[in-house]
Amino acid sequence: MQVYLVRHAIAAPREAGFVDDAARELTPIGMKKMRRNAEALRRLGVALDEVWTSPLVRARQTAEILAQGLGGKSPVKVVAALEPGGTFEDLRARLAGHARLSAVALVGHEPGMSELAGFLTGAGRSLMFRFKKGAVALMEIDDFSSPVRGELCWFLTPKMMGLMAGR
Repeated sequence: MQVYLVRHAIAAPREAGFVDDAARELTPIGMKKMRRNAEALRRLGVALDEVWTSPLVRARQTAEILAQGLGGKSPVKVVAALEPGGTFEDLRARLAGHARLSAVALVGHEPGMSELAGFLTGAGRSLMFRFKKGAVALMEIDDFSSPVRGELCWFLTPKMMGLMAGR
């Protein structure tokens, strides 16, 4: 299975009057950059069966922009294991139960995306890189038995995707 790890796009700052961190929305610039990132992924030929997202507003908005930018055929599903504090073991079991899928995007937060990349490769914390807002990594995973031994195929920063999209 191809598993795309996606950090949510630029959101309103915490101090922007949001009492509930889960309610923070993407900024207009965050939305614009995520549409650009989706265009870059579309040019790469990325096609998704499903998009799974954290329940937090900024992640859900990112997931919707991603799904629409790739043709709007991928259903967006809220997955509690992707929210901050969710467990990777729950996510591994869910992925194992959906082995019929060929490609799924997981939209979440930092430091969770970095830690998830380490978990899915079996490298743990020895594979740590920072997902900037809107960054995307592709993992190839053939077997979701524990411990997972996926392969990191590529990692794209927002700046790289901007160049690829010609913006």
